[in-house]
Amino acid sequence: MIQIRFQNILDMFTPIIFIYIILSLGWKNFLFFNVEIILGIVLIISVLHFFILFDKNLEKGYKSMIFLSIFILMFSFIFSFLKIFFFYHNDDNITSDIKIYTLISLILYVLIRITYFMRIIYVKIHNPAFIFITSFVFLSFLGSILLMLPASTVVKKISFIDALFTSTSAVCVTGLVVLDTAKDFTYLGKIFILILIELGGLGILTITSFFSYFFRDGFSFKEAIFISNFLNTKTTNNVLSLAVKVVLFTLTVEFIGTLLIYFSIKEKNSIESDNLLFFSIFHSISAFCNSGFSTLSQGLYSQSVRFNYLFQLIIAFLLILGGIGFNILFNFFAYIWLTIKKYFLKIFKDENFRCPVHIVTLNTKIVILTTFFLLFFGTVFYYISEYHCSLSEHSSFHGKWIVSFFSSATSRTAGFHVLNMNTFTPITIFFTIFLMWIGASPASTGGGIKTSTFALALMNIISLSRGKNRLEIQRKEISSESIRLSFSIIMLSIIVIYISILLIIFLDPKENILSIFFEVVSAFSTAGLSLGITSNLSNGSKLILILLMLLGRIGIFNVMIGFFRKNKIGSHHYYRYPKGNVLIN
Repeated sequence: MIQIRFQNILDMFTPIIFIYIILSLGWKNFLFFNVEIILGIVLIISVLHFFILFDKNLEKGYKSMIFLSIFILMFSFIFSFLKIFFFYHNDDNITSDIKIYTLISLILYVLIRITYFMRIIYVKIHNPAFIFITSFVFLSFLGSILLMLPASTVVKKISFIDALFTSTSAVCVTGLVVLDTAKDFTYLGKIFILILIELGGLGILTITSFFSYFFRDGFSFKEAIFISNFLNTKTTNNVLSLAVKVVLFTLTVEFIGTLLIYFSIKEKNSIESDNLLFFSIFHSISAFCNSGFSTLSQGLYSQSVRFNYLFQLIIAFLLILGGIGFNILFNFFAYIWLTIKKYFLKIFKDENFRCPVHIVTLNTKIVILTTFFLLFFGTVFYYISEYHCSLSEHSSFHGKWIVSFFSSATSRTAGFHVLNMNTFTPITIFFTIFLMWIGASPASTGGGIKTSTFALALMNIISLSRGKNRLEIQRKEISSESIRLSFSIIMLSIIVIYISILLIIFLDPKENILSIFFEVVSAFSTAGLSLGITSNLSNGSKLILILLMLLGRIGIFNVMIGFFRKNKIGSHHYYRYPKGNVLIN
C-alpha cells in the first residue's frame, strides 16, 4: 500500500510543479512559496520514493528515472543553497540568473517524468503518425504559453498569434519570425526558443527514446515501430540504440560547432551580444537544426557577421550536416571507418578481416549526389545572377564565392541569409523558391519535398522518356511504391502551396503576389527565408503560415496517414482488382 501511495503522490505532484513553474515565471506576487522551497519538497519526496521502492518489485526503468531526477534536483538545490549564503545580498543579476537556472532544472525534472510516461501513451494509441503529429502540435502550443509569460518577453505583452507563430516556427525549425528575437525576448525567452528548436529538430519521440534507453526494462515491439517510423528506418532492430546515436551525434556536432563559432568571432569586437558563448551555442543549435533563428536583429546579414567568411562557412557546414539526414551520415561514416580499418589491417597483413561488399547504400548515393549537385549549381547560379547586385558589397573574390555557397546551402532549408534579399533579381527569387521547395533530405532536421523525392521523380521521367517500363538505378529496380509516393508528395505540395497562396491573396490583397508565393513556399518547406512581409500579414494569414509550417515539418503524407488510415500496423490487402487503362496522353 505504501508503494502505491508514494508513487501516486509523486505522479500527481508533477503537474503541480509544472503549473508552479509557469506561474513563477510570470505572476510571482500571487505565490506563497519561492522556488527553493518547492525544490526542497520535490527533492524530499523523490528521495523517499526512491528508498522506499528500492527493494520493491518495481520496473527498473522507473527507479532509474527517479534516481536521475534526484541527481538533477540535488545539483540544483546545492546551486540554490550557495546562492542564499554567497549571493543573497550582493548582485541581483546573479541571483536572478541562478533562479532561472533553478527553474530550468525543475523543467528538466518534469520533462524526464513526462518522457517516461510517454510509454503509457504508446500502449494506448496504435497509430505512429498520430503520435508524431500530436507531439509537434503539443510542443507548439506549450511553447506559445511559455513565450507569452512576462519573464520571457521584454515588452509587456505579446499576442497569442505572435507567440504561437514564433513557437511553431521554432518547433518546426523554420525561422520565419514576426517579432525581433534579439530585442523582444529576454534571456529566458531565448532559452525557451532554443529548447523548442532542439526538441523540434530531433523530435519528441527521439528524445523519449533517448531517455527510455536508460530507463527501460524491456522495450515493446509497438514502441520500436513508433520510433522506426519517425527515424525513417525500415527495421525495428536496435532502434533504441539508433535514437541514442542520433541524440549523441547531434549534441557532439553542436558542441564542436559552438567551439568553432566562438573562436571565429572571439577576436571580433562588433558582435551584438553581451555573451559570446550563448551566441555561439544558440547559432550552433539553430544551424544544425536548420531553424534559421538568430539573436541578431538583422540575422546573419548584420554588419558584425556579414563579412566574417569563416563564420559563414562553419554555419553552412552545420546546415548541410543537419539537412543531409542521420541515416545517410551514419552510413557514410561507417564507410569511412571501414575503409580506414581495412587500410591499416592491410598494412599489418591481417587476413581475417572481411570488409562488407556493399557498405554505401543506394539511398546514401542518391542523397549525397543530389545534395552535391544542388549545392554546386546553386553556388554558381547565385554567383552569376547576383554578381552585380547583392554580391557587389563583397569586394574579395573568395568572399563572393563563400557567400554564394552559403546562400545555396541555406536556401534549401535553413532561413539564414547574408545577402540583401530586397535587392534580389526576379530570376534569383524564383530560383530560391525552387531550392526551398526541394528542401533537405529524409530523416533530417529540414523540410521540403526532400532531395530523394526530387531525384526519383526526375530519373523516372528520364526512364519513361527512354521507353522503359520500370526505373532502374545502378542495377537495382526502384519499387513502384517509392515512385508513386514521390509523385504524390510533389503533387500534394503543389496543391497545398497553390491553395495557401489563394487564401493569403484573399486575406491580404495589398501584398505583392511574388512575395506571398515566396513566403508560402518558405513556410511549407520550413526554409524560413522571407522578403519582409511576415510581420505585416493579418492574423488569418499568419494562421495559414502556422499550418503550413506544421504540414511541412510533419509531412503532409504523415498527416493523411494519421487521420485517414483505418487499418492497423502491419495489415495488408490480400486481393487485387482487374487492371483498367486510362488515357494520359
